[in-house]
Amino acid sequence: RMASALAPSDEEIKAILAKWSENPMEAMTVGIRLTLDEWTTLTLAVQNMWGGNESATRAQYLYEDLCDWFTKSPKPIKYGEVEELLHEVMEDEFNVQAEDGSVEFTANRLMQMRTDVLRKSFDGLLKMWIRMRKREGKKAAAIAEARPDQMEEGVGKDDEVAELEPIEEDDVENCSMEDTKEGKTGITEKARSDLGERDDKNRMEEDVKEKEEPLVDEDGFQTVTSRRRKKKNKGKK
Repeated sequence: RMASALAPSDEEIKAILAKWSENPMEAMTVGIRLTLDEWTTLTLAVQNMWGGNESATRAQYLYEDLCDWFTKSPKPIKYGEVEELLHEVMEDEFNVQAEDGSVEFTANRLMQMRTDVLRKSFDGLLKMWIRMRKREGKKAAAIAEARPDQMEEGVGKDDEVAELEPIEEDDVENCSMEDTKEGKTGITEKARSDLGERDDKNRMEEDVKEKEEPLVDEDGFQTVTSRRRKKKNKGKK
């Protein structure tokens, strides 16, 4: 019952399918985001900061590079190129040699998604989108249920923020990049301000991040603005 209640309505599904049909390239960027969100190895790399403090940014760059490549490439994209790019990003950006088969699996998913979207076949993409909506619904429901309990126990605002629970290992498969980006420290910028821990350096860093904040459309997906060039898709035969 709960899964059914959290699933998007028929009207929402019809609306998103109509939107994708009208703009397949937008559907492509959504597919890339959702595919990367379901890549456990990349999620772990961001969550555990294997690429340092900029791990979430590095993952975002991969997303933007793939969007730019998949939507603008004048030449056919080969599976081997995608696989090589993913391996290179994991090694260069996160110092990880992914030998669990997840790179090959993700590259194949990306290629299949791109082929389907170009044909305006959205079945696979729709399934990923519904899974994402259910994950978001469960998180929202969990937060709504937790807050009354915390208020009844007399937990103050500062304590509530400082004691945010970490992401469970069982939920890693379903974590998104944005979730892990915000969940690295377990404390928000607002809490830092309330606790008086923000110095001038932190304030300057936050200003830079706010300027680089990506645009989000009405469906909650980011508008792509490529920030660096890919190492792959150059000089390939």
